[in-house]
Amino acid sequence: MSARADRLRFARLLAQQWRPLALALLLALFALFAAFALLAFSGHFITAAAIAGAGASAAAFDIFRPGAMIRLFAIVRTAGRYGERLVSHDAVLRLMQQLRARIHARLALLTPEPLARWSEGDLLQRLVGDVDALQEAPLRAGLPLVSGITVVAAAIGVAAWADARFVMPVAVALMTAALLVPLLTASRSLADGRALARQAALRRDALVDLLRGLTTLLLCGAWPRERAAWLAADRDVLSAQLAQRIRESVGQALAMLAVGAGVCVVVVVAPSPAGPSNAPAFAAVVLAVVATAEALAPLTASWLSWGRARASAQRIDALLANEPAIAFPPTSSLPPARGALELRGAGHRYAGRDAGLAETTLSLAAGARLHVSGASGVGKSTLAALLVRSLDPTAGEILLDGVALRDYDEAALRARVALLPQRPHLFATSVADNLRLADPDADDARLRAVLRAVSLDAWLAQLPQGLATPLGEYGVGLSGGEARRLALARTLLRPAVLFVLDEPYEGLDAALRRRVADGVDAWLGDATLVLISHHAAAPAAGAVRLALSPRRV
Repeated sequence: MSARADRLRFARLLAQQWRPLALALLLALFALFAAFALLAFSGHFITAAAIAGAGASAAAFDIFRPGAMIRLFAIVRTAGRYGERLVSHDAVLRLMQQLRARIHARLALLTPEPLARWSEGDLLQRLVGDVDALQEAPLRAGLPLVSGITVVAAAIGVAAWADARFVMPVAVALMTAALLVPLLTASRSLADGRALARQAALRRDALVDLLRGLTTLLLCGAWPRERAAWLAADRDVLSAQLAQRIRESVGQALAMLAVGAGVCVVVVVAPSPAGPSNAPAFAAVVLAVVATAEALAPLTASWLSWGRARASAQRIDALLANEPAIAFPPTSSLPPARGALELRGAGHRYAGRDAGLAETTLSLAAGARLHVSGASGVGKSTLAALLVRSLDPTAGEILLDGVALRDYDEAALRARVALLPQRPHLFATSVADNLRLADPDADDARLRAVLRAVSLDAWLAQLPQGLATPLGEYGVGLSGGEARRLALARTLLRPAVLFVLDEPYEGLDAALRRRVADGVDAWLGDATLVLISHHAAAPAAGAVRLALSPRRV
């Protein structure tokens, strides 16, 4: 999929939720109109009742039907507000679910390149802060803007019904509050939104760097200086947020001032010879104008929210617009899966650096064992990335079962190759759920067997709920060796023919490393194993050794 085709189209995502959003808008209008009618009708009724009570028609004056209408407006106002909140938030949460799924599906194509070029803090801001900011578009921007303009039109209609002389002052006052005030106070909403998002990204990026280097900074005595620098960045963000809140407050104050001015003008231009018969209509107009305050007060905040949402959408769009470094054919014609591996002068050089994997040639028969060793920085992890085609060679080619990896469609390649990365992830769920990510159909007996293969059977026996025992995020509560072996067991459950294990025995002593290596070898059987480790011991007798040298590529 091209970057142009996958660019964020937030309006299209909103259109997919048009039914619940339209219902939310309808409920919001019901609530606002009920509040509007409640105030206007109450003013009309109370004034009419006072006039009737002062005259001779008090006994014939009907108070029951107007009283029922007032109660009805109060009920509709409460129910409409509750329903609007319920429906609109449900629609937005569903919208965010679709948006996050789409973004992460795209990011999966950008991993590891070009996604690795982005800083972790900036990525985190785009995936969390910017996505959350998009929630403001329908909730704090779209619905209030449409509702506010509709209520203004209704108030002008009431003024026209009461007396044509009220139309002009009411229209000028309310249109000033609805359009001119937000234009003056939120004219730079998009630019302000971009600046705020940029400052928030810099703050989050600096925080990630600080936390990663916290120990080093403390040991070197640089923590106070770096902390002060981060606090300065934090103050910049808070100052930008405060500036927007001040604009919102000023906008609300000016909108209320415009509404109050409209009421004053209506009172001034009220026809003096109107008489008691026109007093209820006059009261209805005055209170109708006052009732618009509820809808007009948040309009400046709505425009500012729209600016923040647009800026966030543009930042997410800039991320999604990157082209994946790896392109897979849609389908492929492949021989039976056996696991035979061949590297023909395959190497990789990272752009702008004399680092990577030197050109390497080797041939492994199906079921062979390859032990790759070498010092840090010689390309061991680069080789793992090449074998699972997270990277493409810049020289030579790699073949699996006689077919170049470039010619595999993604589903077929992922089905044949399994990878244990250096930093595997364990999820905050049960032991069994973590393992079944690799094989959803595995029964409990198979899960226990694979744990036995990596010498975790004794650990499993000590767990209070066995396979159902929940794990903390990132395997909290497990030692480093236990977490790594659990991730290794999950990888072994994959029905693949080529297993690439990057530092699977890290953190294990020599005796345990030997037992786990024997268990892995027995479990894999006829599958091919590429084991990448700086340890000298081979995974099994007869394994092929490949020692990578730190030469330039």
